[in-house]
Amino acid sequence: MFQVLIAALTAVAGWILPRLLAVGGTVAISATVLNPIFNYLQGRVMQNLNGMPADAVNFFQFAGVFDAVSVIFAAYAMAIGMKVAKAAFQKAGSKGDA
Repeated sequence: MFQVLIAALTAVAGWILPRLLAVGGTVAISATVLNPIFNYLQGRVMQNLNGMPADAVNFFQFAGVFDAVSVIFAAYAMAIGMKVAKAAFQKAGSKGDA
């Protein structure tokens, strides 16, 4: 009985461990590489928008342009992270097979 449970747990661990490590690596790369890049680009866009005349800045704040820029950059970061995580979670991506 215990041999069957050990064999089943070993099979499950052999299936899930590479995928968890691949997704963990994806999260680490995303947090240390992608997010700072997008934060820098978002800061540059916000800095350029804030450099406009006061009336334009007030209009942009009223229209929600600053919030829209934040949402757009967050969506791009999430989309890239999801694509990378999907590729890492697939069998070929997690096993290293081509």
